[in-house]
Amino acid sequence: AKGKKLSDGIYEEIRGNNVFLTIDEGLQYIVEKHLDEAMNKWKASSATVIMMEPFTGEILALANRPTYNPNNLEALKNLSVIRNRAITDLYEPGSTFKIITVASALEEKIINTLTKIDCSPGFIEVGGKKIKDVHKNGVLSIGEIIQKSSNVGTIKIAMRLGKERLYEYIKKFGIGEKTGIDLPGEVSGYLKPTNKWSGTSIGAIPIGQEVAVTALQVLRVYSVIANGGYLVKPFIVSEIRSFNGDILYKAIIQRERILSEETANTMREILKKVTQEGGTAPTAKVEGNNVAGKTGTAQKYDPKIKKYSKDKFVSSFIGFIPAEKPRISMIVVIHDPKGSHYGGVVAAPVFKAISDEALAYLNIPRDDVKEKGLIVTINSYDEANRKVVTFR
Repeated sequence: AKGKKLSDGIYEEIRGNNVFLTIDEGLQYIVEKHLDEAMNKWKASSATVIMMEPFTGEILALANRPTYNPNNLEALKNLSVIRNRAITDLYEPGSTFKIITVASALEEKIINTLTKIDCSPGFIEVGGKKIKDVHKNGVLSIGEIIQKSSNVGTIKIAMRLGKERLYEYIKKFGIGEKTGIDLPGEVSGYLKPTNKWSGTSIGAIPIGQEVAVTALQVLRVYSVIANGGYLVKPFIVSEIRSFNGDILYKAIIQRERILSEETANTMREILKKVTQEGGTAPTAKVEGNNVAGKTGTAQKYDPKIKKYSKDKFVSSFIGFIPAEKPRISMIVVIHDPKGSHYGGVVAAPVFKAISDEALAYLNIPRDDVKEKGLIVTINSYDEANRKVVTFR
């Protein structure tokens, strides 16, 4: 590792195998560029972006900050930067977790799109603890509960579902278990069994507290909605070939249906409203394409004071685009931003900036062209015939 010569013995050429990754070089560049800009803007302690093909689980881009030069390990003063934060670092997901609660209740037909939940007090008391909404919201539909990220509404839905069924669905979405990605160092996260839930757990867990996840786990949850109800196994190695071209290994797409297509489609429509006017993330909106996603603003637990910190947050946005026929799902997680901490302010604009360039790079048509039959007119001057020619 330090470049010291081990032997001057006989040299024998060994022709190794070739590893082919799912990573797209162009998308990786776009992700890293905008992640660097976000780190500089928000003076964050760390950040992660993962982009995935939601139907197959192929990792298209993955970047962590801070980073390092693997060709110059001797210069490293802090070896912690070597770890792959996307699969090793745990955090409480906060409001991004709410879609599991709502999707589970929809699947069990405990609620439907016409259901109304009274959130007018602006708070709910669970196990002697008062949990508040940021704003008093009144009576909300299920879609509005996600759009406005109501804690009260989400907890009331969870109480209708019950802790046993809620726990069952959280496990179905892969929380508390490794995704199985073909990278070293992945951790399973933390989800305590129901017999260890406290009196406040039915209020905390549905809104993304008392549970620890990796960024990849949460991205996989949103890909379930994007792909119509399947939990996919992420992978980064597509195939391995010998030096003479023989295929030694080829990745197999693995997925399991955990939600009905009806529930997934309902959740997709709900998540589209988050990026529209009145939602928590209009800053994630991409011109010409529909975006479905959810913000997260989670306070970090401070073990020194044994309660949640008032100045340390995890800001996140997870979504997929184009919403109707997704080509990419993506998570942006930024730790300890300075100046603001809301997911809609810090993380959502990073999602938008990456998506803008990624859609152009992948040559994905705009939704407004496909849906509205928009005709783009380009005028060009024909010098030979001395006239303006119009192309449509």
